[in-house]
Amino acid sequence: MGLNKTNNRFNNIQGKKGSQFSSQLRGVLLERVLIVAIDAAKFYQKALLCNYYGDVIEKPFFFGVNRGGLDQLTMKIEKAKNEIQAERIFIGVEATGHYYEDIVRELGRRGYGVTIINAATTHEERASALNWSKTDDLDLYAIAHALMQNKGMENKLPEGSYRQLMTLTRARRNEVRKRALVRVHIRTLMDHIWIDFQGYEEVINNRPKKTLIFSDFWGKASLFFMEYYPHPTSVLELGEELLLQKVKEAKLRIGQTTIQTLLKVAEQSIVKPKETVAPELFLLRMAIQDLKRLDENVKILEKEIERALLQTDGRLLLTVPGIGVVTAAEFYSEIGDISHYEHAGQLIKKAGTNPIIIQSGGTEGFYGRISKQGNKNLRFVVYTVGKLLAQHNQDLRPYYEGLKARGKHARKAFIALGNKFIKIAFSMLKHKKPFESKQKGYSILQEVKKKLQHTKLILI
Repeated sequence: MGLNKTNNRFNNIQGKKGSQFSSQLRGVLLERVLIVAIDAAKFYQKALLCNYYGDVIEKPFFFGVNRGGLDQLTMKIEKAKNEIQAERIFIGVEATGHYYEDIVRELGRRGYGVTIINAATTHEERASALNWSKTDDLDLYAIAHALMQNKGMENKLPEGSYRQLMTLTRARRNEVRKRALVRVHIRTLMDHIWIDFQGYEEVINNRPKKTLIFSDFWGKASLFFMEYYPHPTSVLELGEELLLQKVKEAKLRIGQTTIQTLLKVAEQSIVKPKETVAPELFLLRMAIQDLKRLDENVKILEKEIERALLQTDGRLLLTVPGIGVVTAAEFYSEIGDISHYEHAGQLIKKAGTNPIIIQSGGTEGFYGRISKQGNKNLRFVVYTVGKLLAQHNQDLRPYYEGLKARGKHARKAFIALGNKFIKIAFSMLKHKKPFESKQKGYSILQEVKKKLQHTKLILI
């Protein structure tokens, strides 16, 4: 005896997502289902219109992301809708950079729902499409195929505080990445100018040992010397007394012992003459100015991120030991409005950190790699959260250690702990409650206050 119609709606193999999709198709002639695939790019967007069977109604065409271009697109959609007497319209666009956002937003204003499709999904569809489609419009066919199989992620863009925090945190991450590249460039330049400045080698008991002159290579003291006295001859010309005077004038916390070590290393170093490394010295000055600018940008962004986060429920995440302001803001903005979700598992799938079950024949199966069928930015944050919690959260660290004891690789254990935190955070945000730590001496207020750099007091 088969399942009745009502039960079918709640027992789809894709769960609620599949049930919603099947309910839209049930009883509808598939010839009257219009599929609109959009391949977004910076300048040239392309679209394809077909029915559910893949019969092309409107061949691939270009359109601009402006009033005229969107008018052209909607005109073709309405024309195709009338032509096949469409009862359902499914529009999909791949999440390529940020170029798709204006399309989703504008079509939404015009009354169309748009499904956002993950790039990893279209990559898989593109590979399978090689067997049956033309190669010039492969991306469009892959997007259309993903729509037909209900492989989209979501159909809403972040709004309000979520969008604000997402924009700020992604901008900060971008500045941090640029800063990392500048730092690599500076280290490379110092290799040519004075390699021992980054640390000198000593041989003790026939064992090589690297000793640092400055404990923090990117600290104020180290940057001061790289900016003004990056070549050993510049240091030797001044001597100990003048160097101590310069340090005092710059209000740097450097002891006499450090200055003596610096002079000793300068005497022993084998380096090229100043004239030979003049281009590197010039580039070094430029790079340090870039580094200062990026440091300031990061600082300004972090201040604004803190201010914005404290105006949202995301501030509750600051009660979790190991989760700082930036990580809390990234996590909160990337998961979005939790009222759109019924359980934490949906957020795990949104991140694409859900493990794929590998099964063959009658075997029980096992969990393999993560799906990656989700938001790559959220996936990165989930990994970061897992790593931070494993290092700094005494309540959750045992979970990580248990995974490691069972043979889990550290990266997989970080993802698993990140997924566990999604469940915890979902409950915290859903019920608007702080983290419940069992550690002795834990204080919610103190935990939050120690993480704030620009705000003196917050009420949770």
